[in-house]
Amino acid sequence: MAQPTPFLIEAQLESPVIISPEAYLTLDSLLSASCQLFGDDDTALPLRKTADVYHGSAGILVGRPIQLEAPFVSRMTLRDYADPRILPNKPDKRGGGKLVIKMVAFPDMARLDRYAAHHYPSIIWFGNGDPEKALGLVSRLPGIGKRCNAGYGQLGPVSVLPLPTDFSLKLPDQTPARPIPVSLCGQCGIDAPASLMDRVTYKPNYFDFNRNAALCAVPVTRQISEGQLQSLKDAA
Repeated sequence: MAQPTPFLIEAQLESPVIISPEAYLTLDSLLSASCQLFGDDDTALPLRKTADVYHGSAGILVGRPIQLEAPFVSRMTLRDYADPRILPNKPDKRGGGKLVIKMVAFPDMARLDRYAAHHYPSIIWFGNGDPEKALGLVSRLPGIGKRCNAGYGQLGPVSVLPLPTDFSLKLPDQTPARPIPVSLCGQCGIDAPASLMDRVTYKPNYFDFNRNAALCAVPVTRQISEGQLQSLKDAA
């Protein structure tokens, strides 16, 4: 990779996005997902690293959202069947208190899940690395967040802006820009005792909690105003 460059990526949101409180949508997680989606190598992302932490911030939503609810009918899965209380199609005639699931009939076969969705104008990420390569990987993602395959979190135009300062690990307000393991906070310039802590995954593959999770200093800034974003652009 050429000389790393601090940058800001902004993506317009064309539909409401569903993001759970524990999902940080870090830039490296999206670049990794883009590589996996298109069969590319995701072991060398176009981002600088400090130890094993990529210089890619969590997603920061921009503007004032429109709040709504997204209902989905969910079917039972193999994970549900692993519940030891469940004995599909085998009623407990002895009255032992077992939970019986009817796999071919409502309501057990299907349930209604409700998600909080938010319609923001855009979302941004701070990064440090190759801006154009990062832009290309983000641009080919169809959407972000939960249920993006159902039309939520659809991305519109995506742009990149070089910055004079690297905010990919620490934001202008001195808080963590992304989850950073406590053991690496000193190397990343984060004041661990003053930070909010949680045990979360902090590097790809983000679905492998057992291997890639640690006690981390986590972001507290998840949303900014359009005026704050314009100030960042003006400073560039």
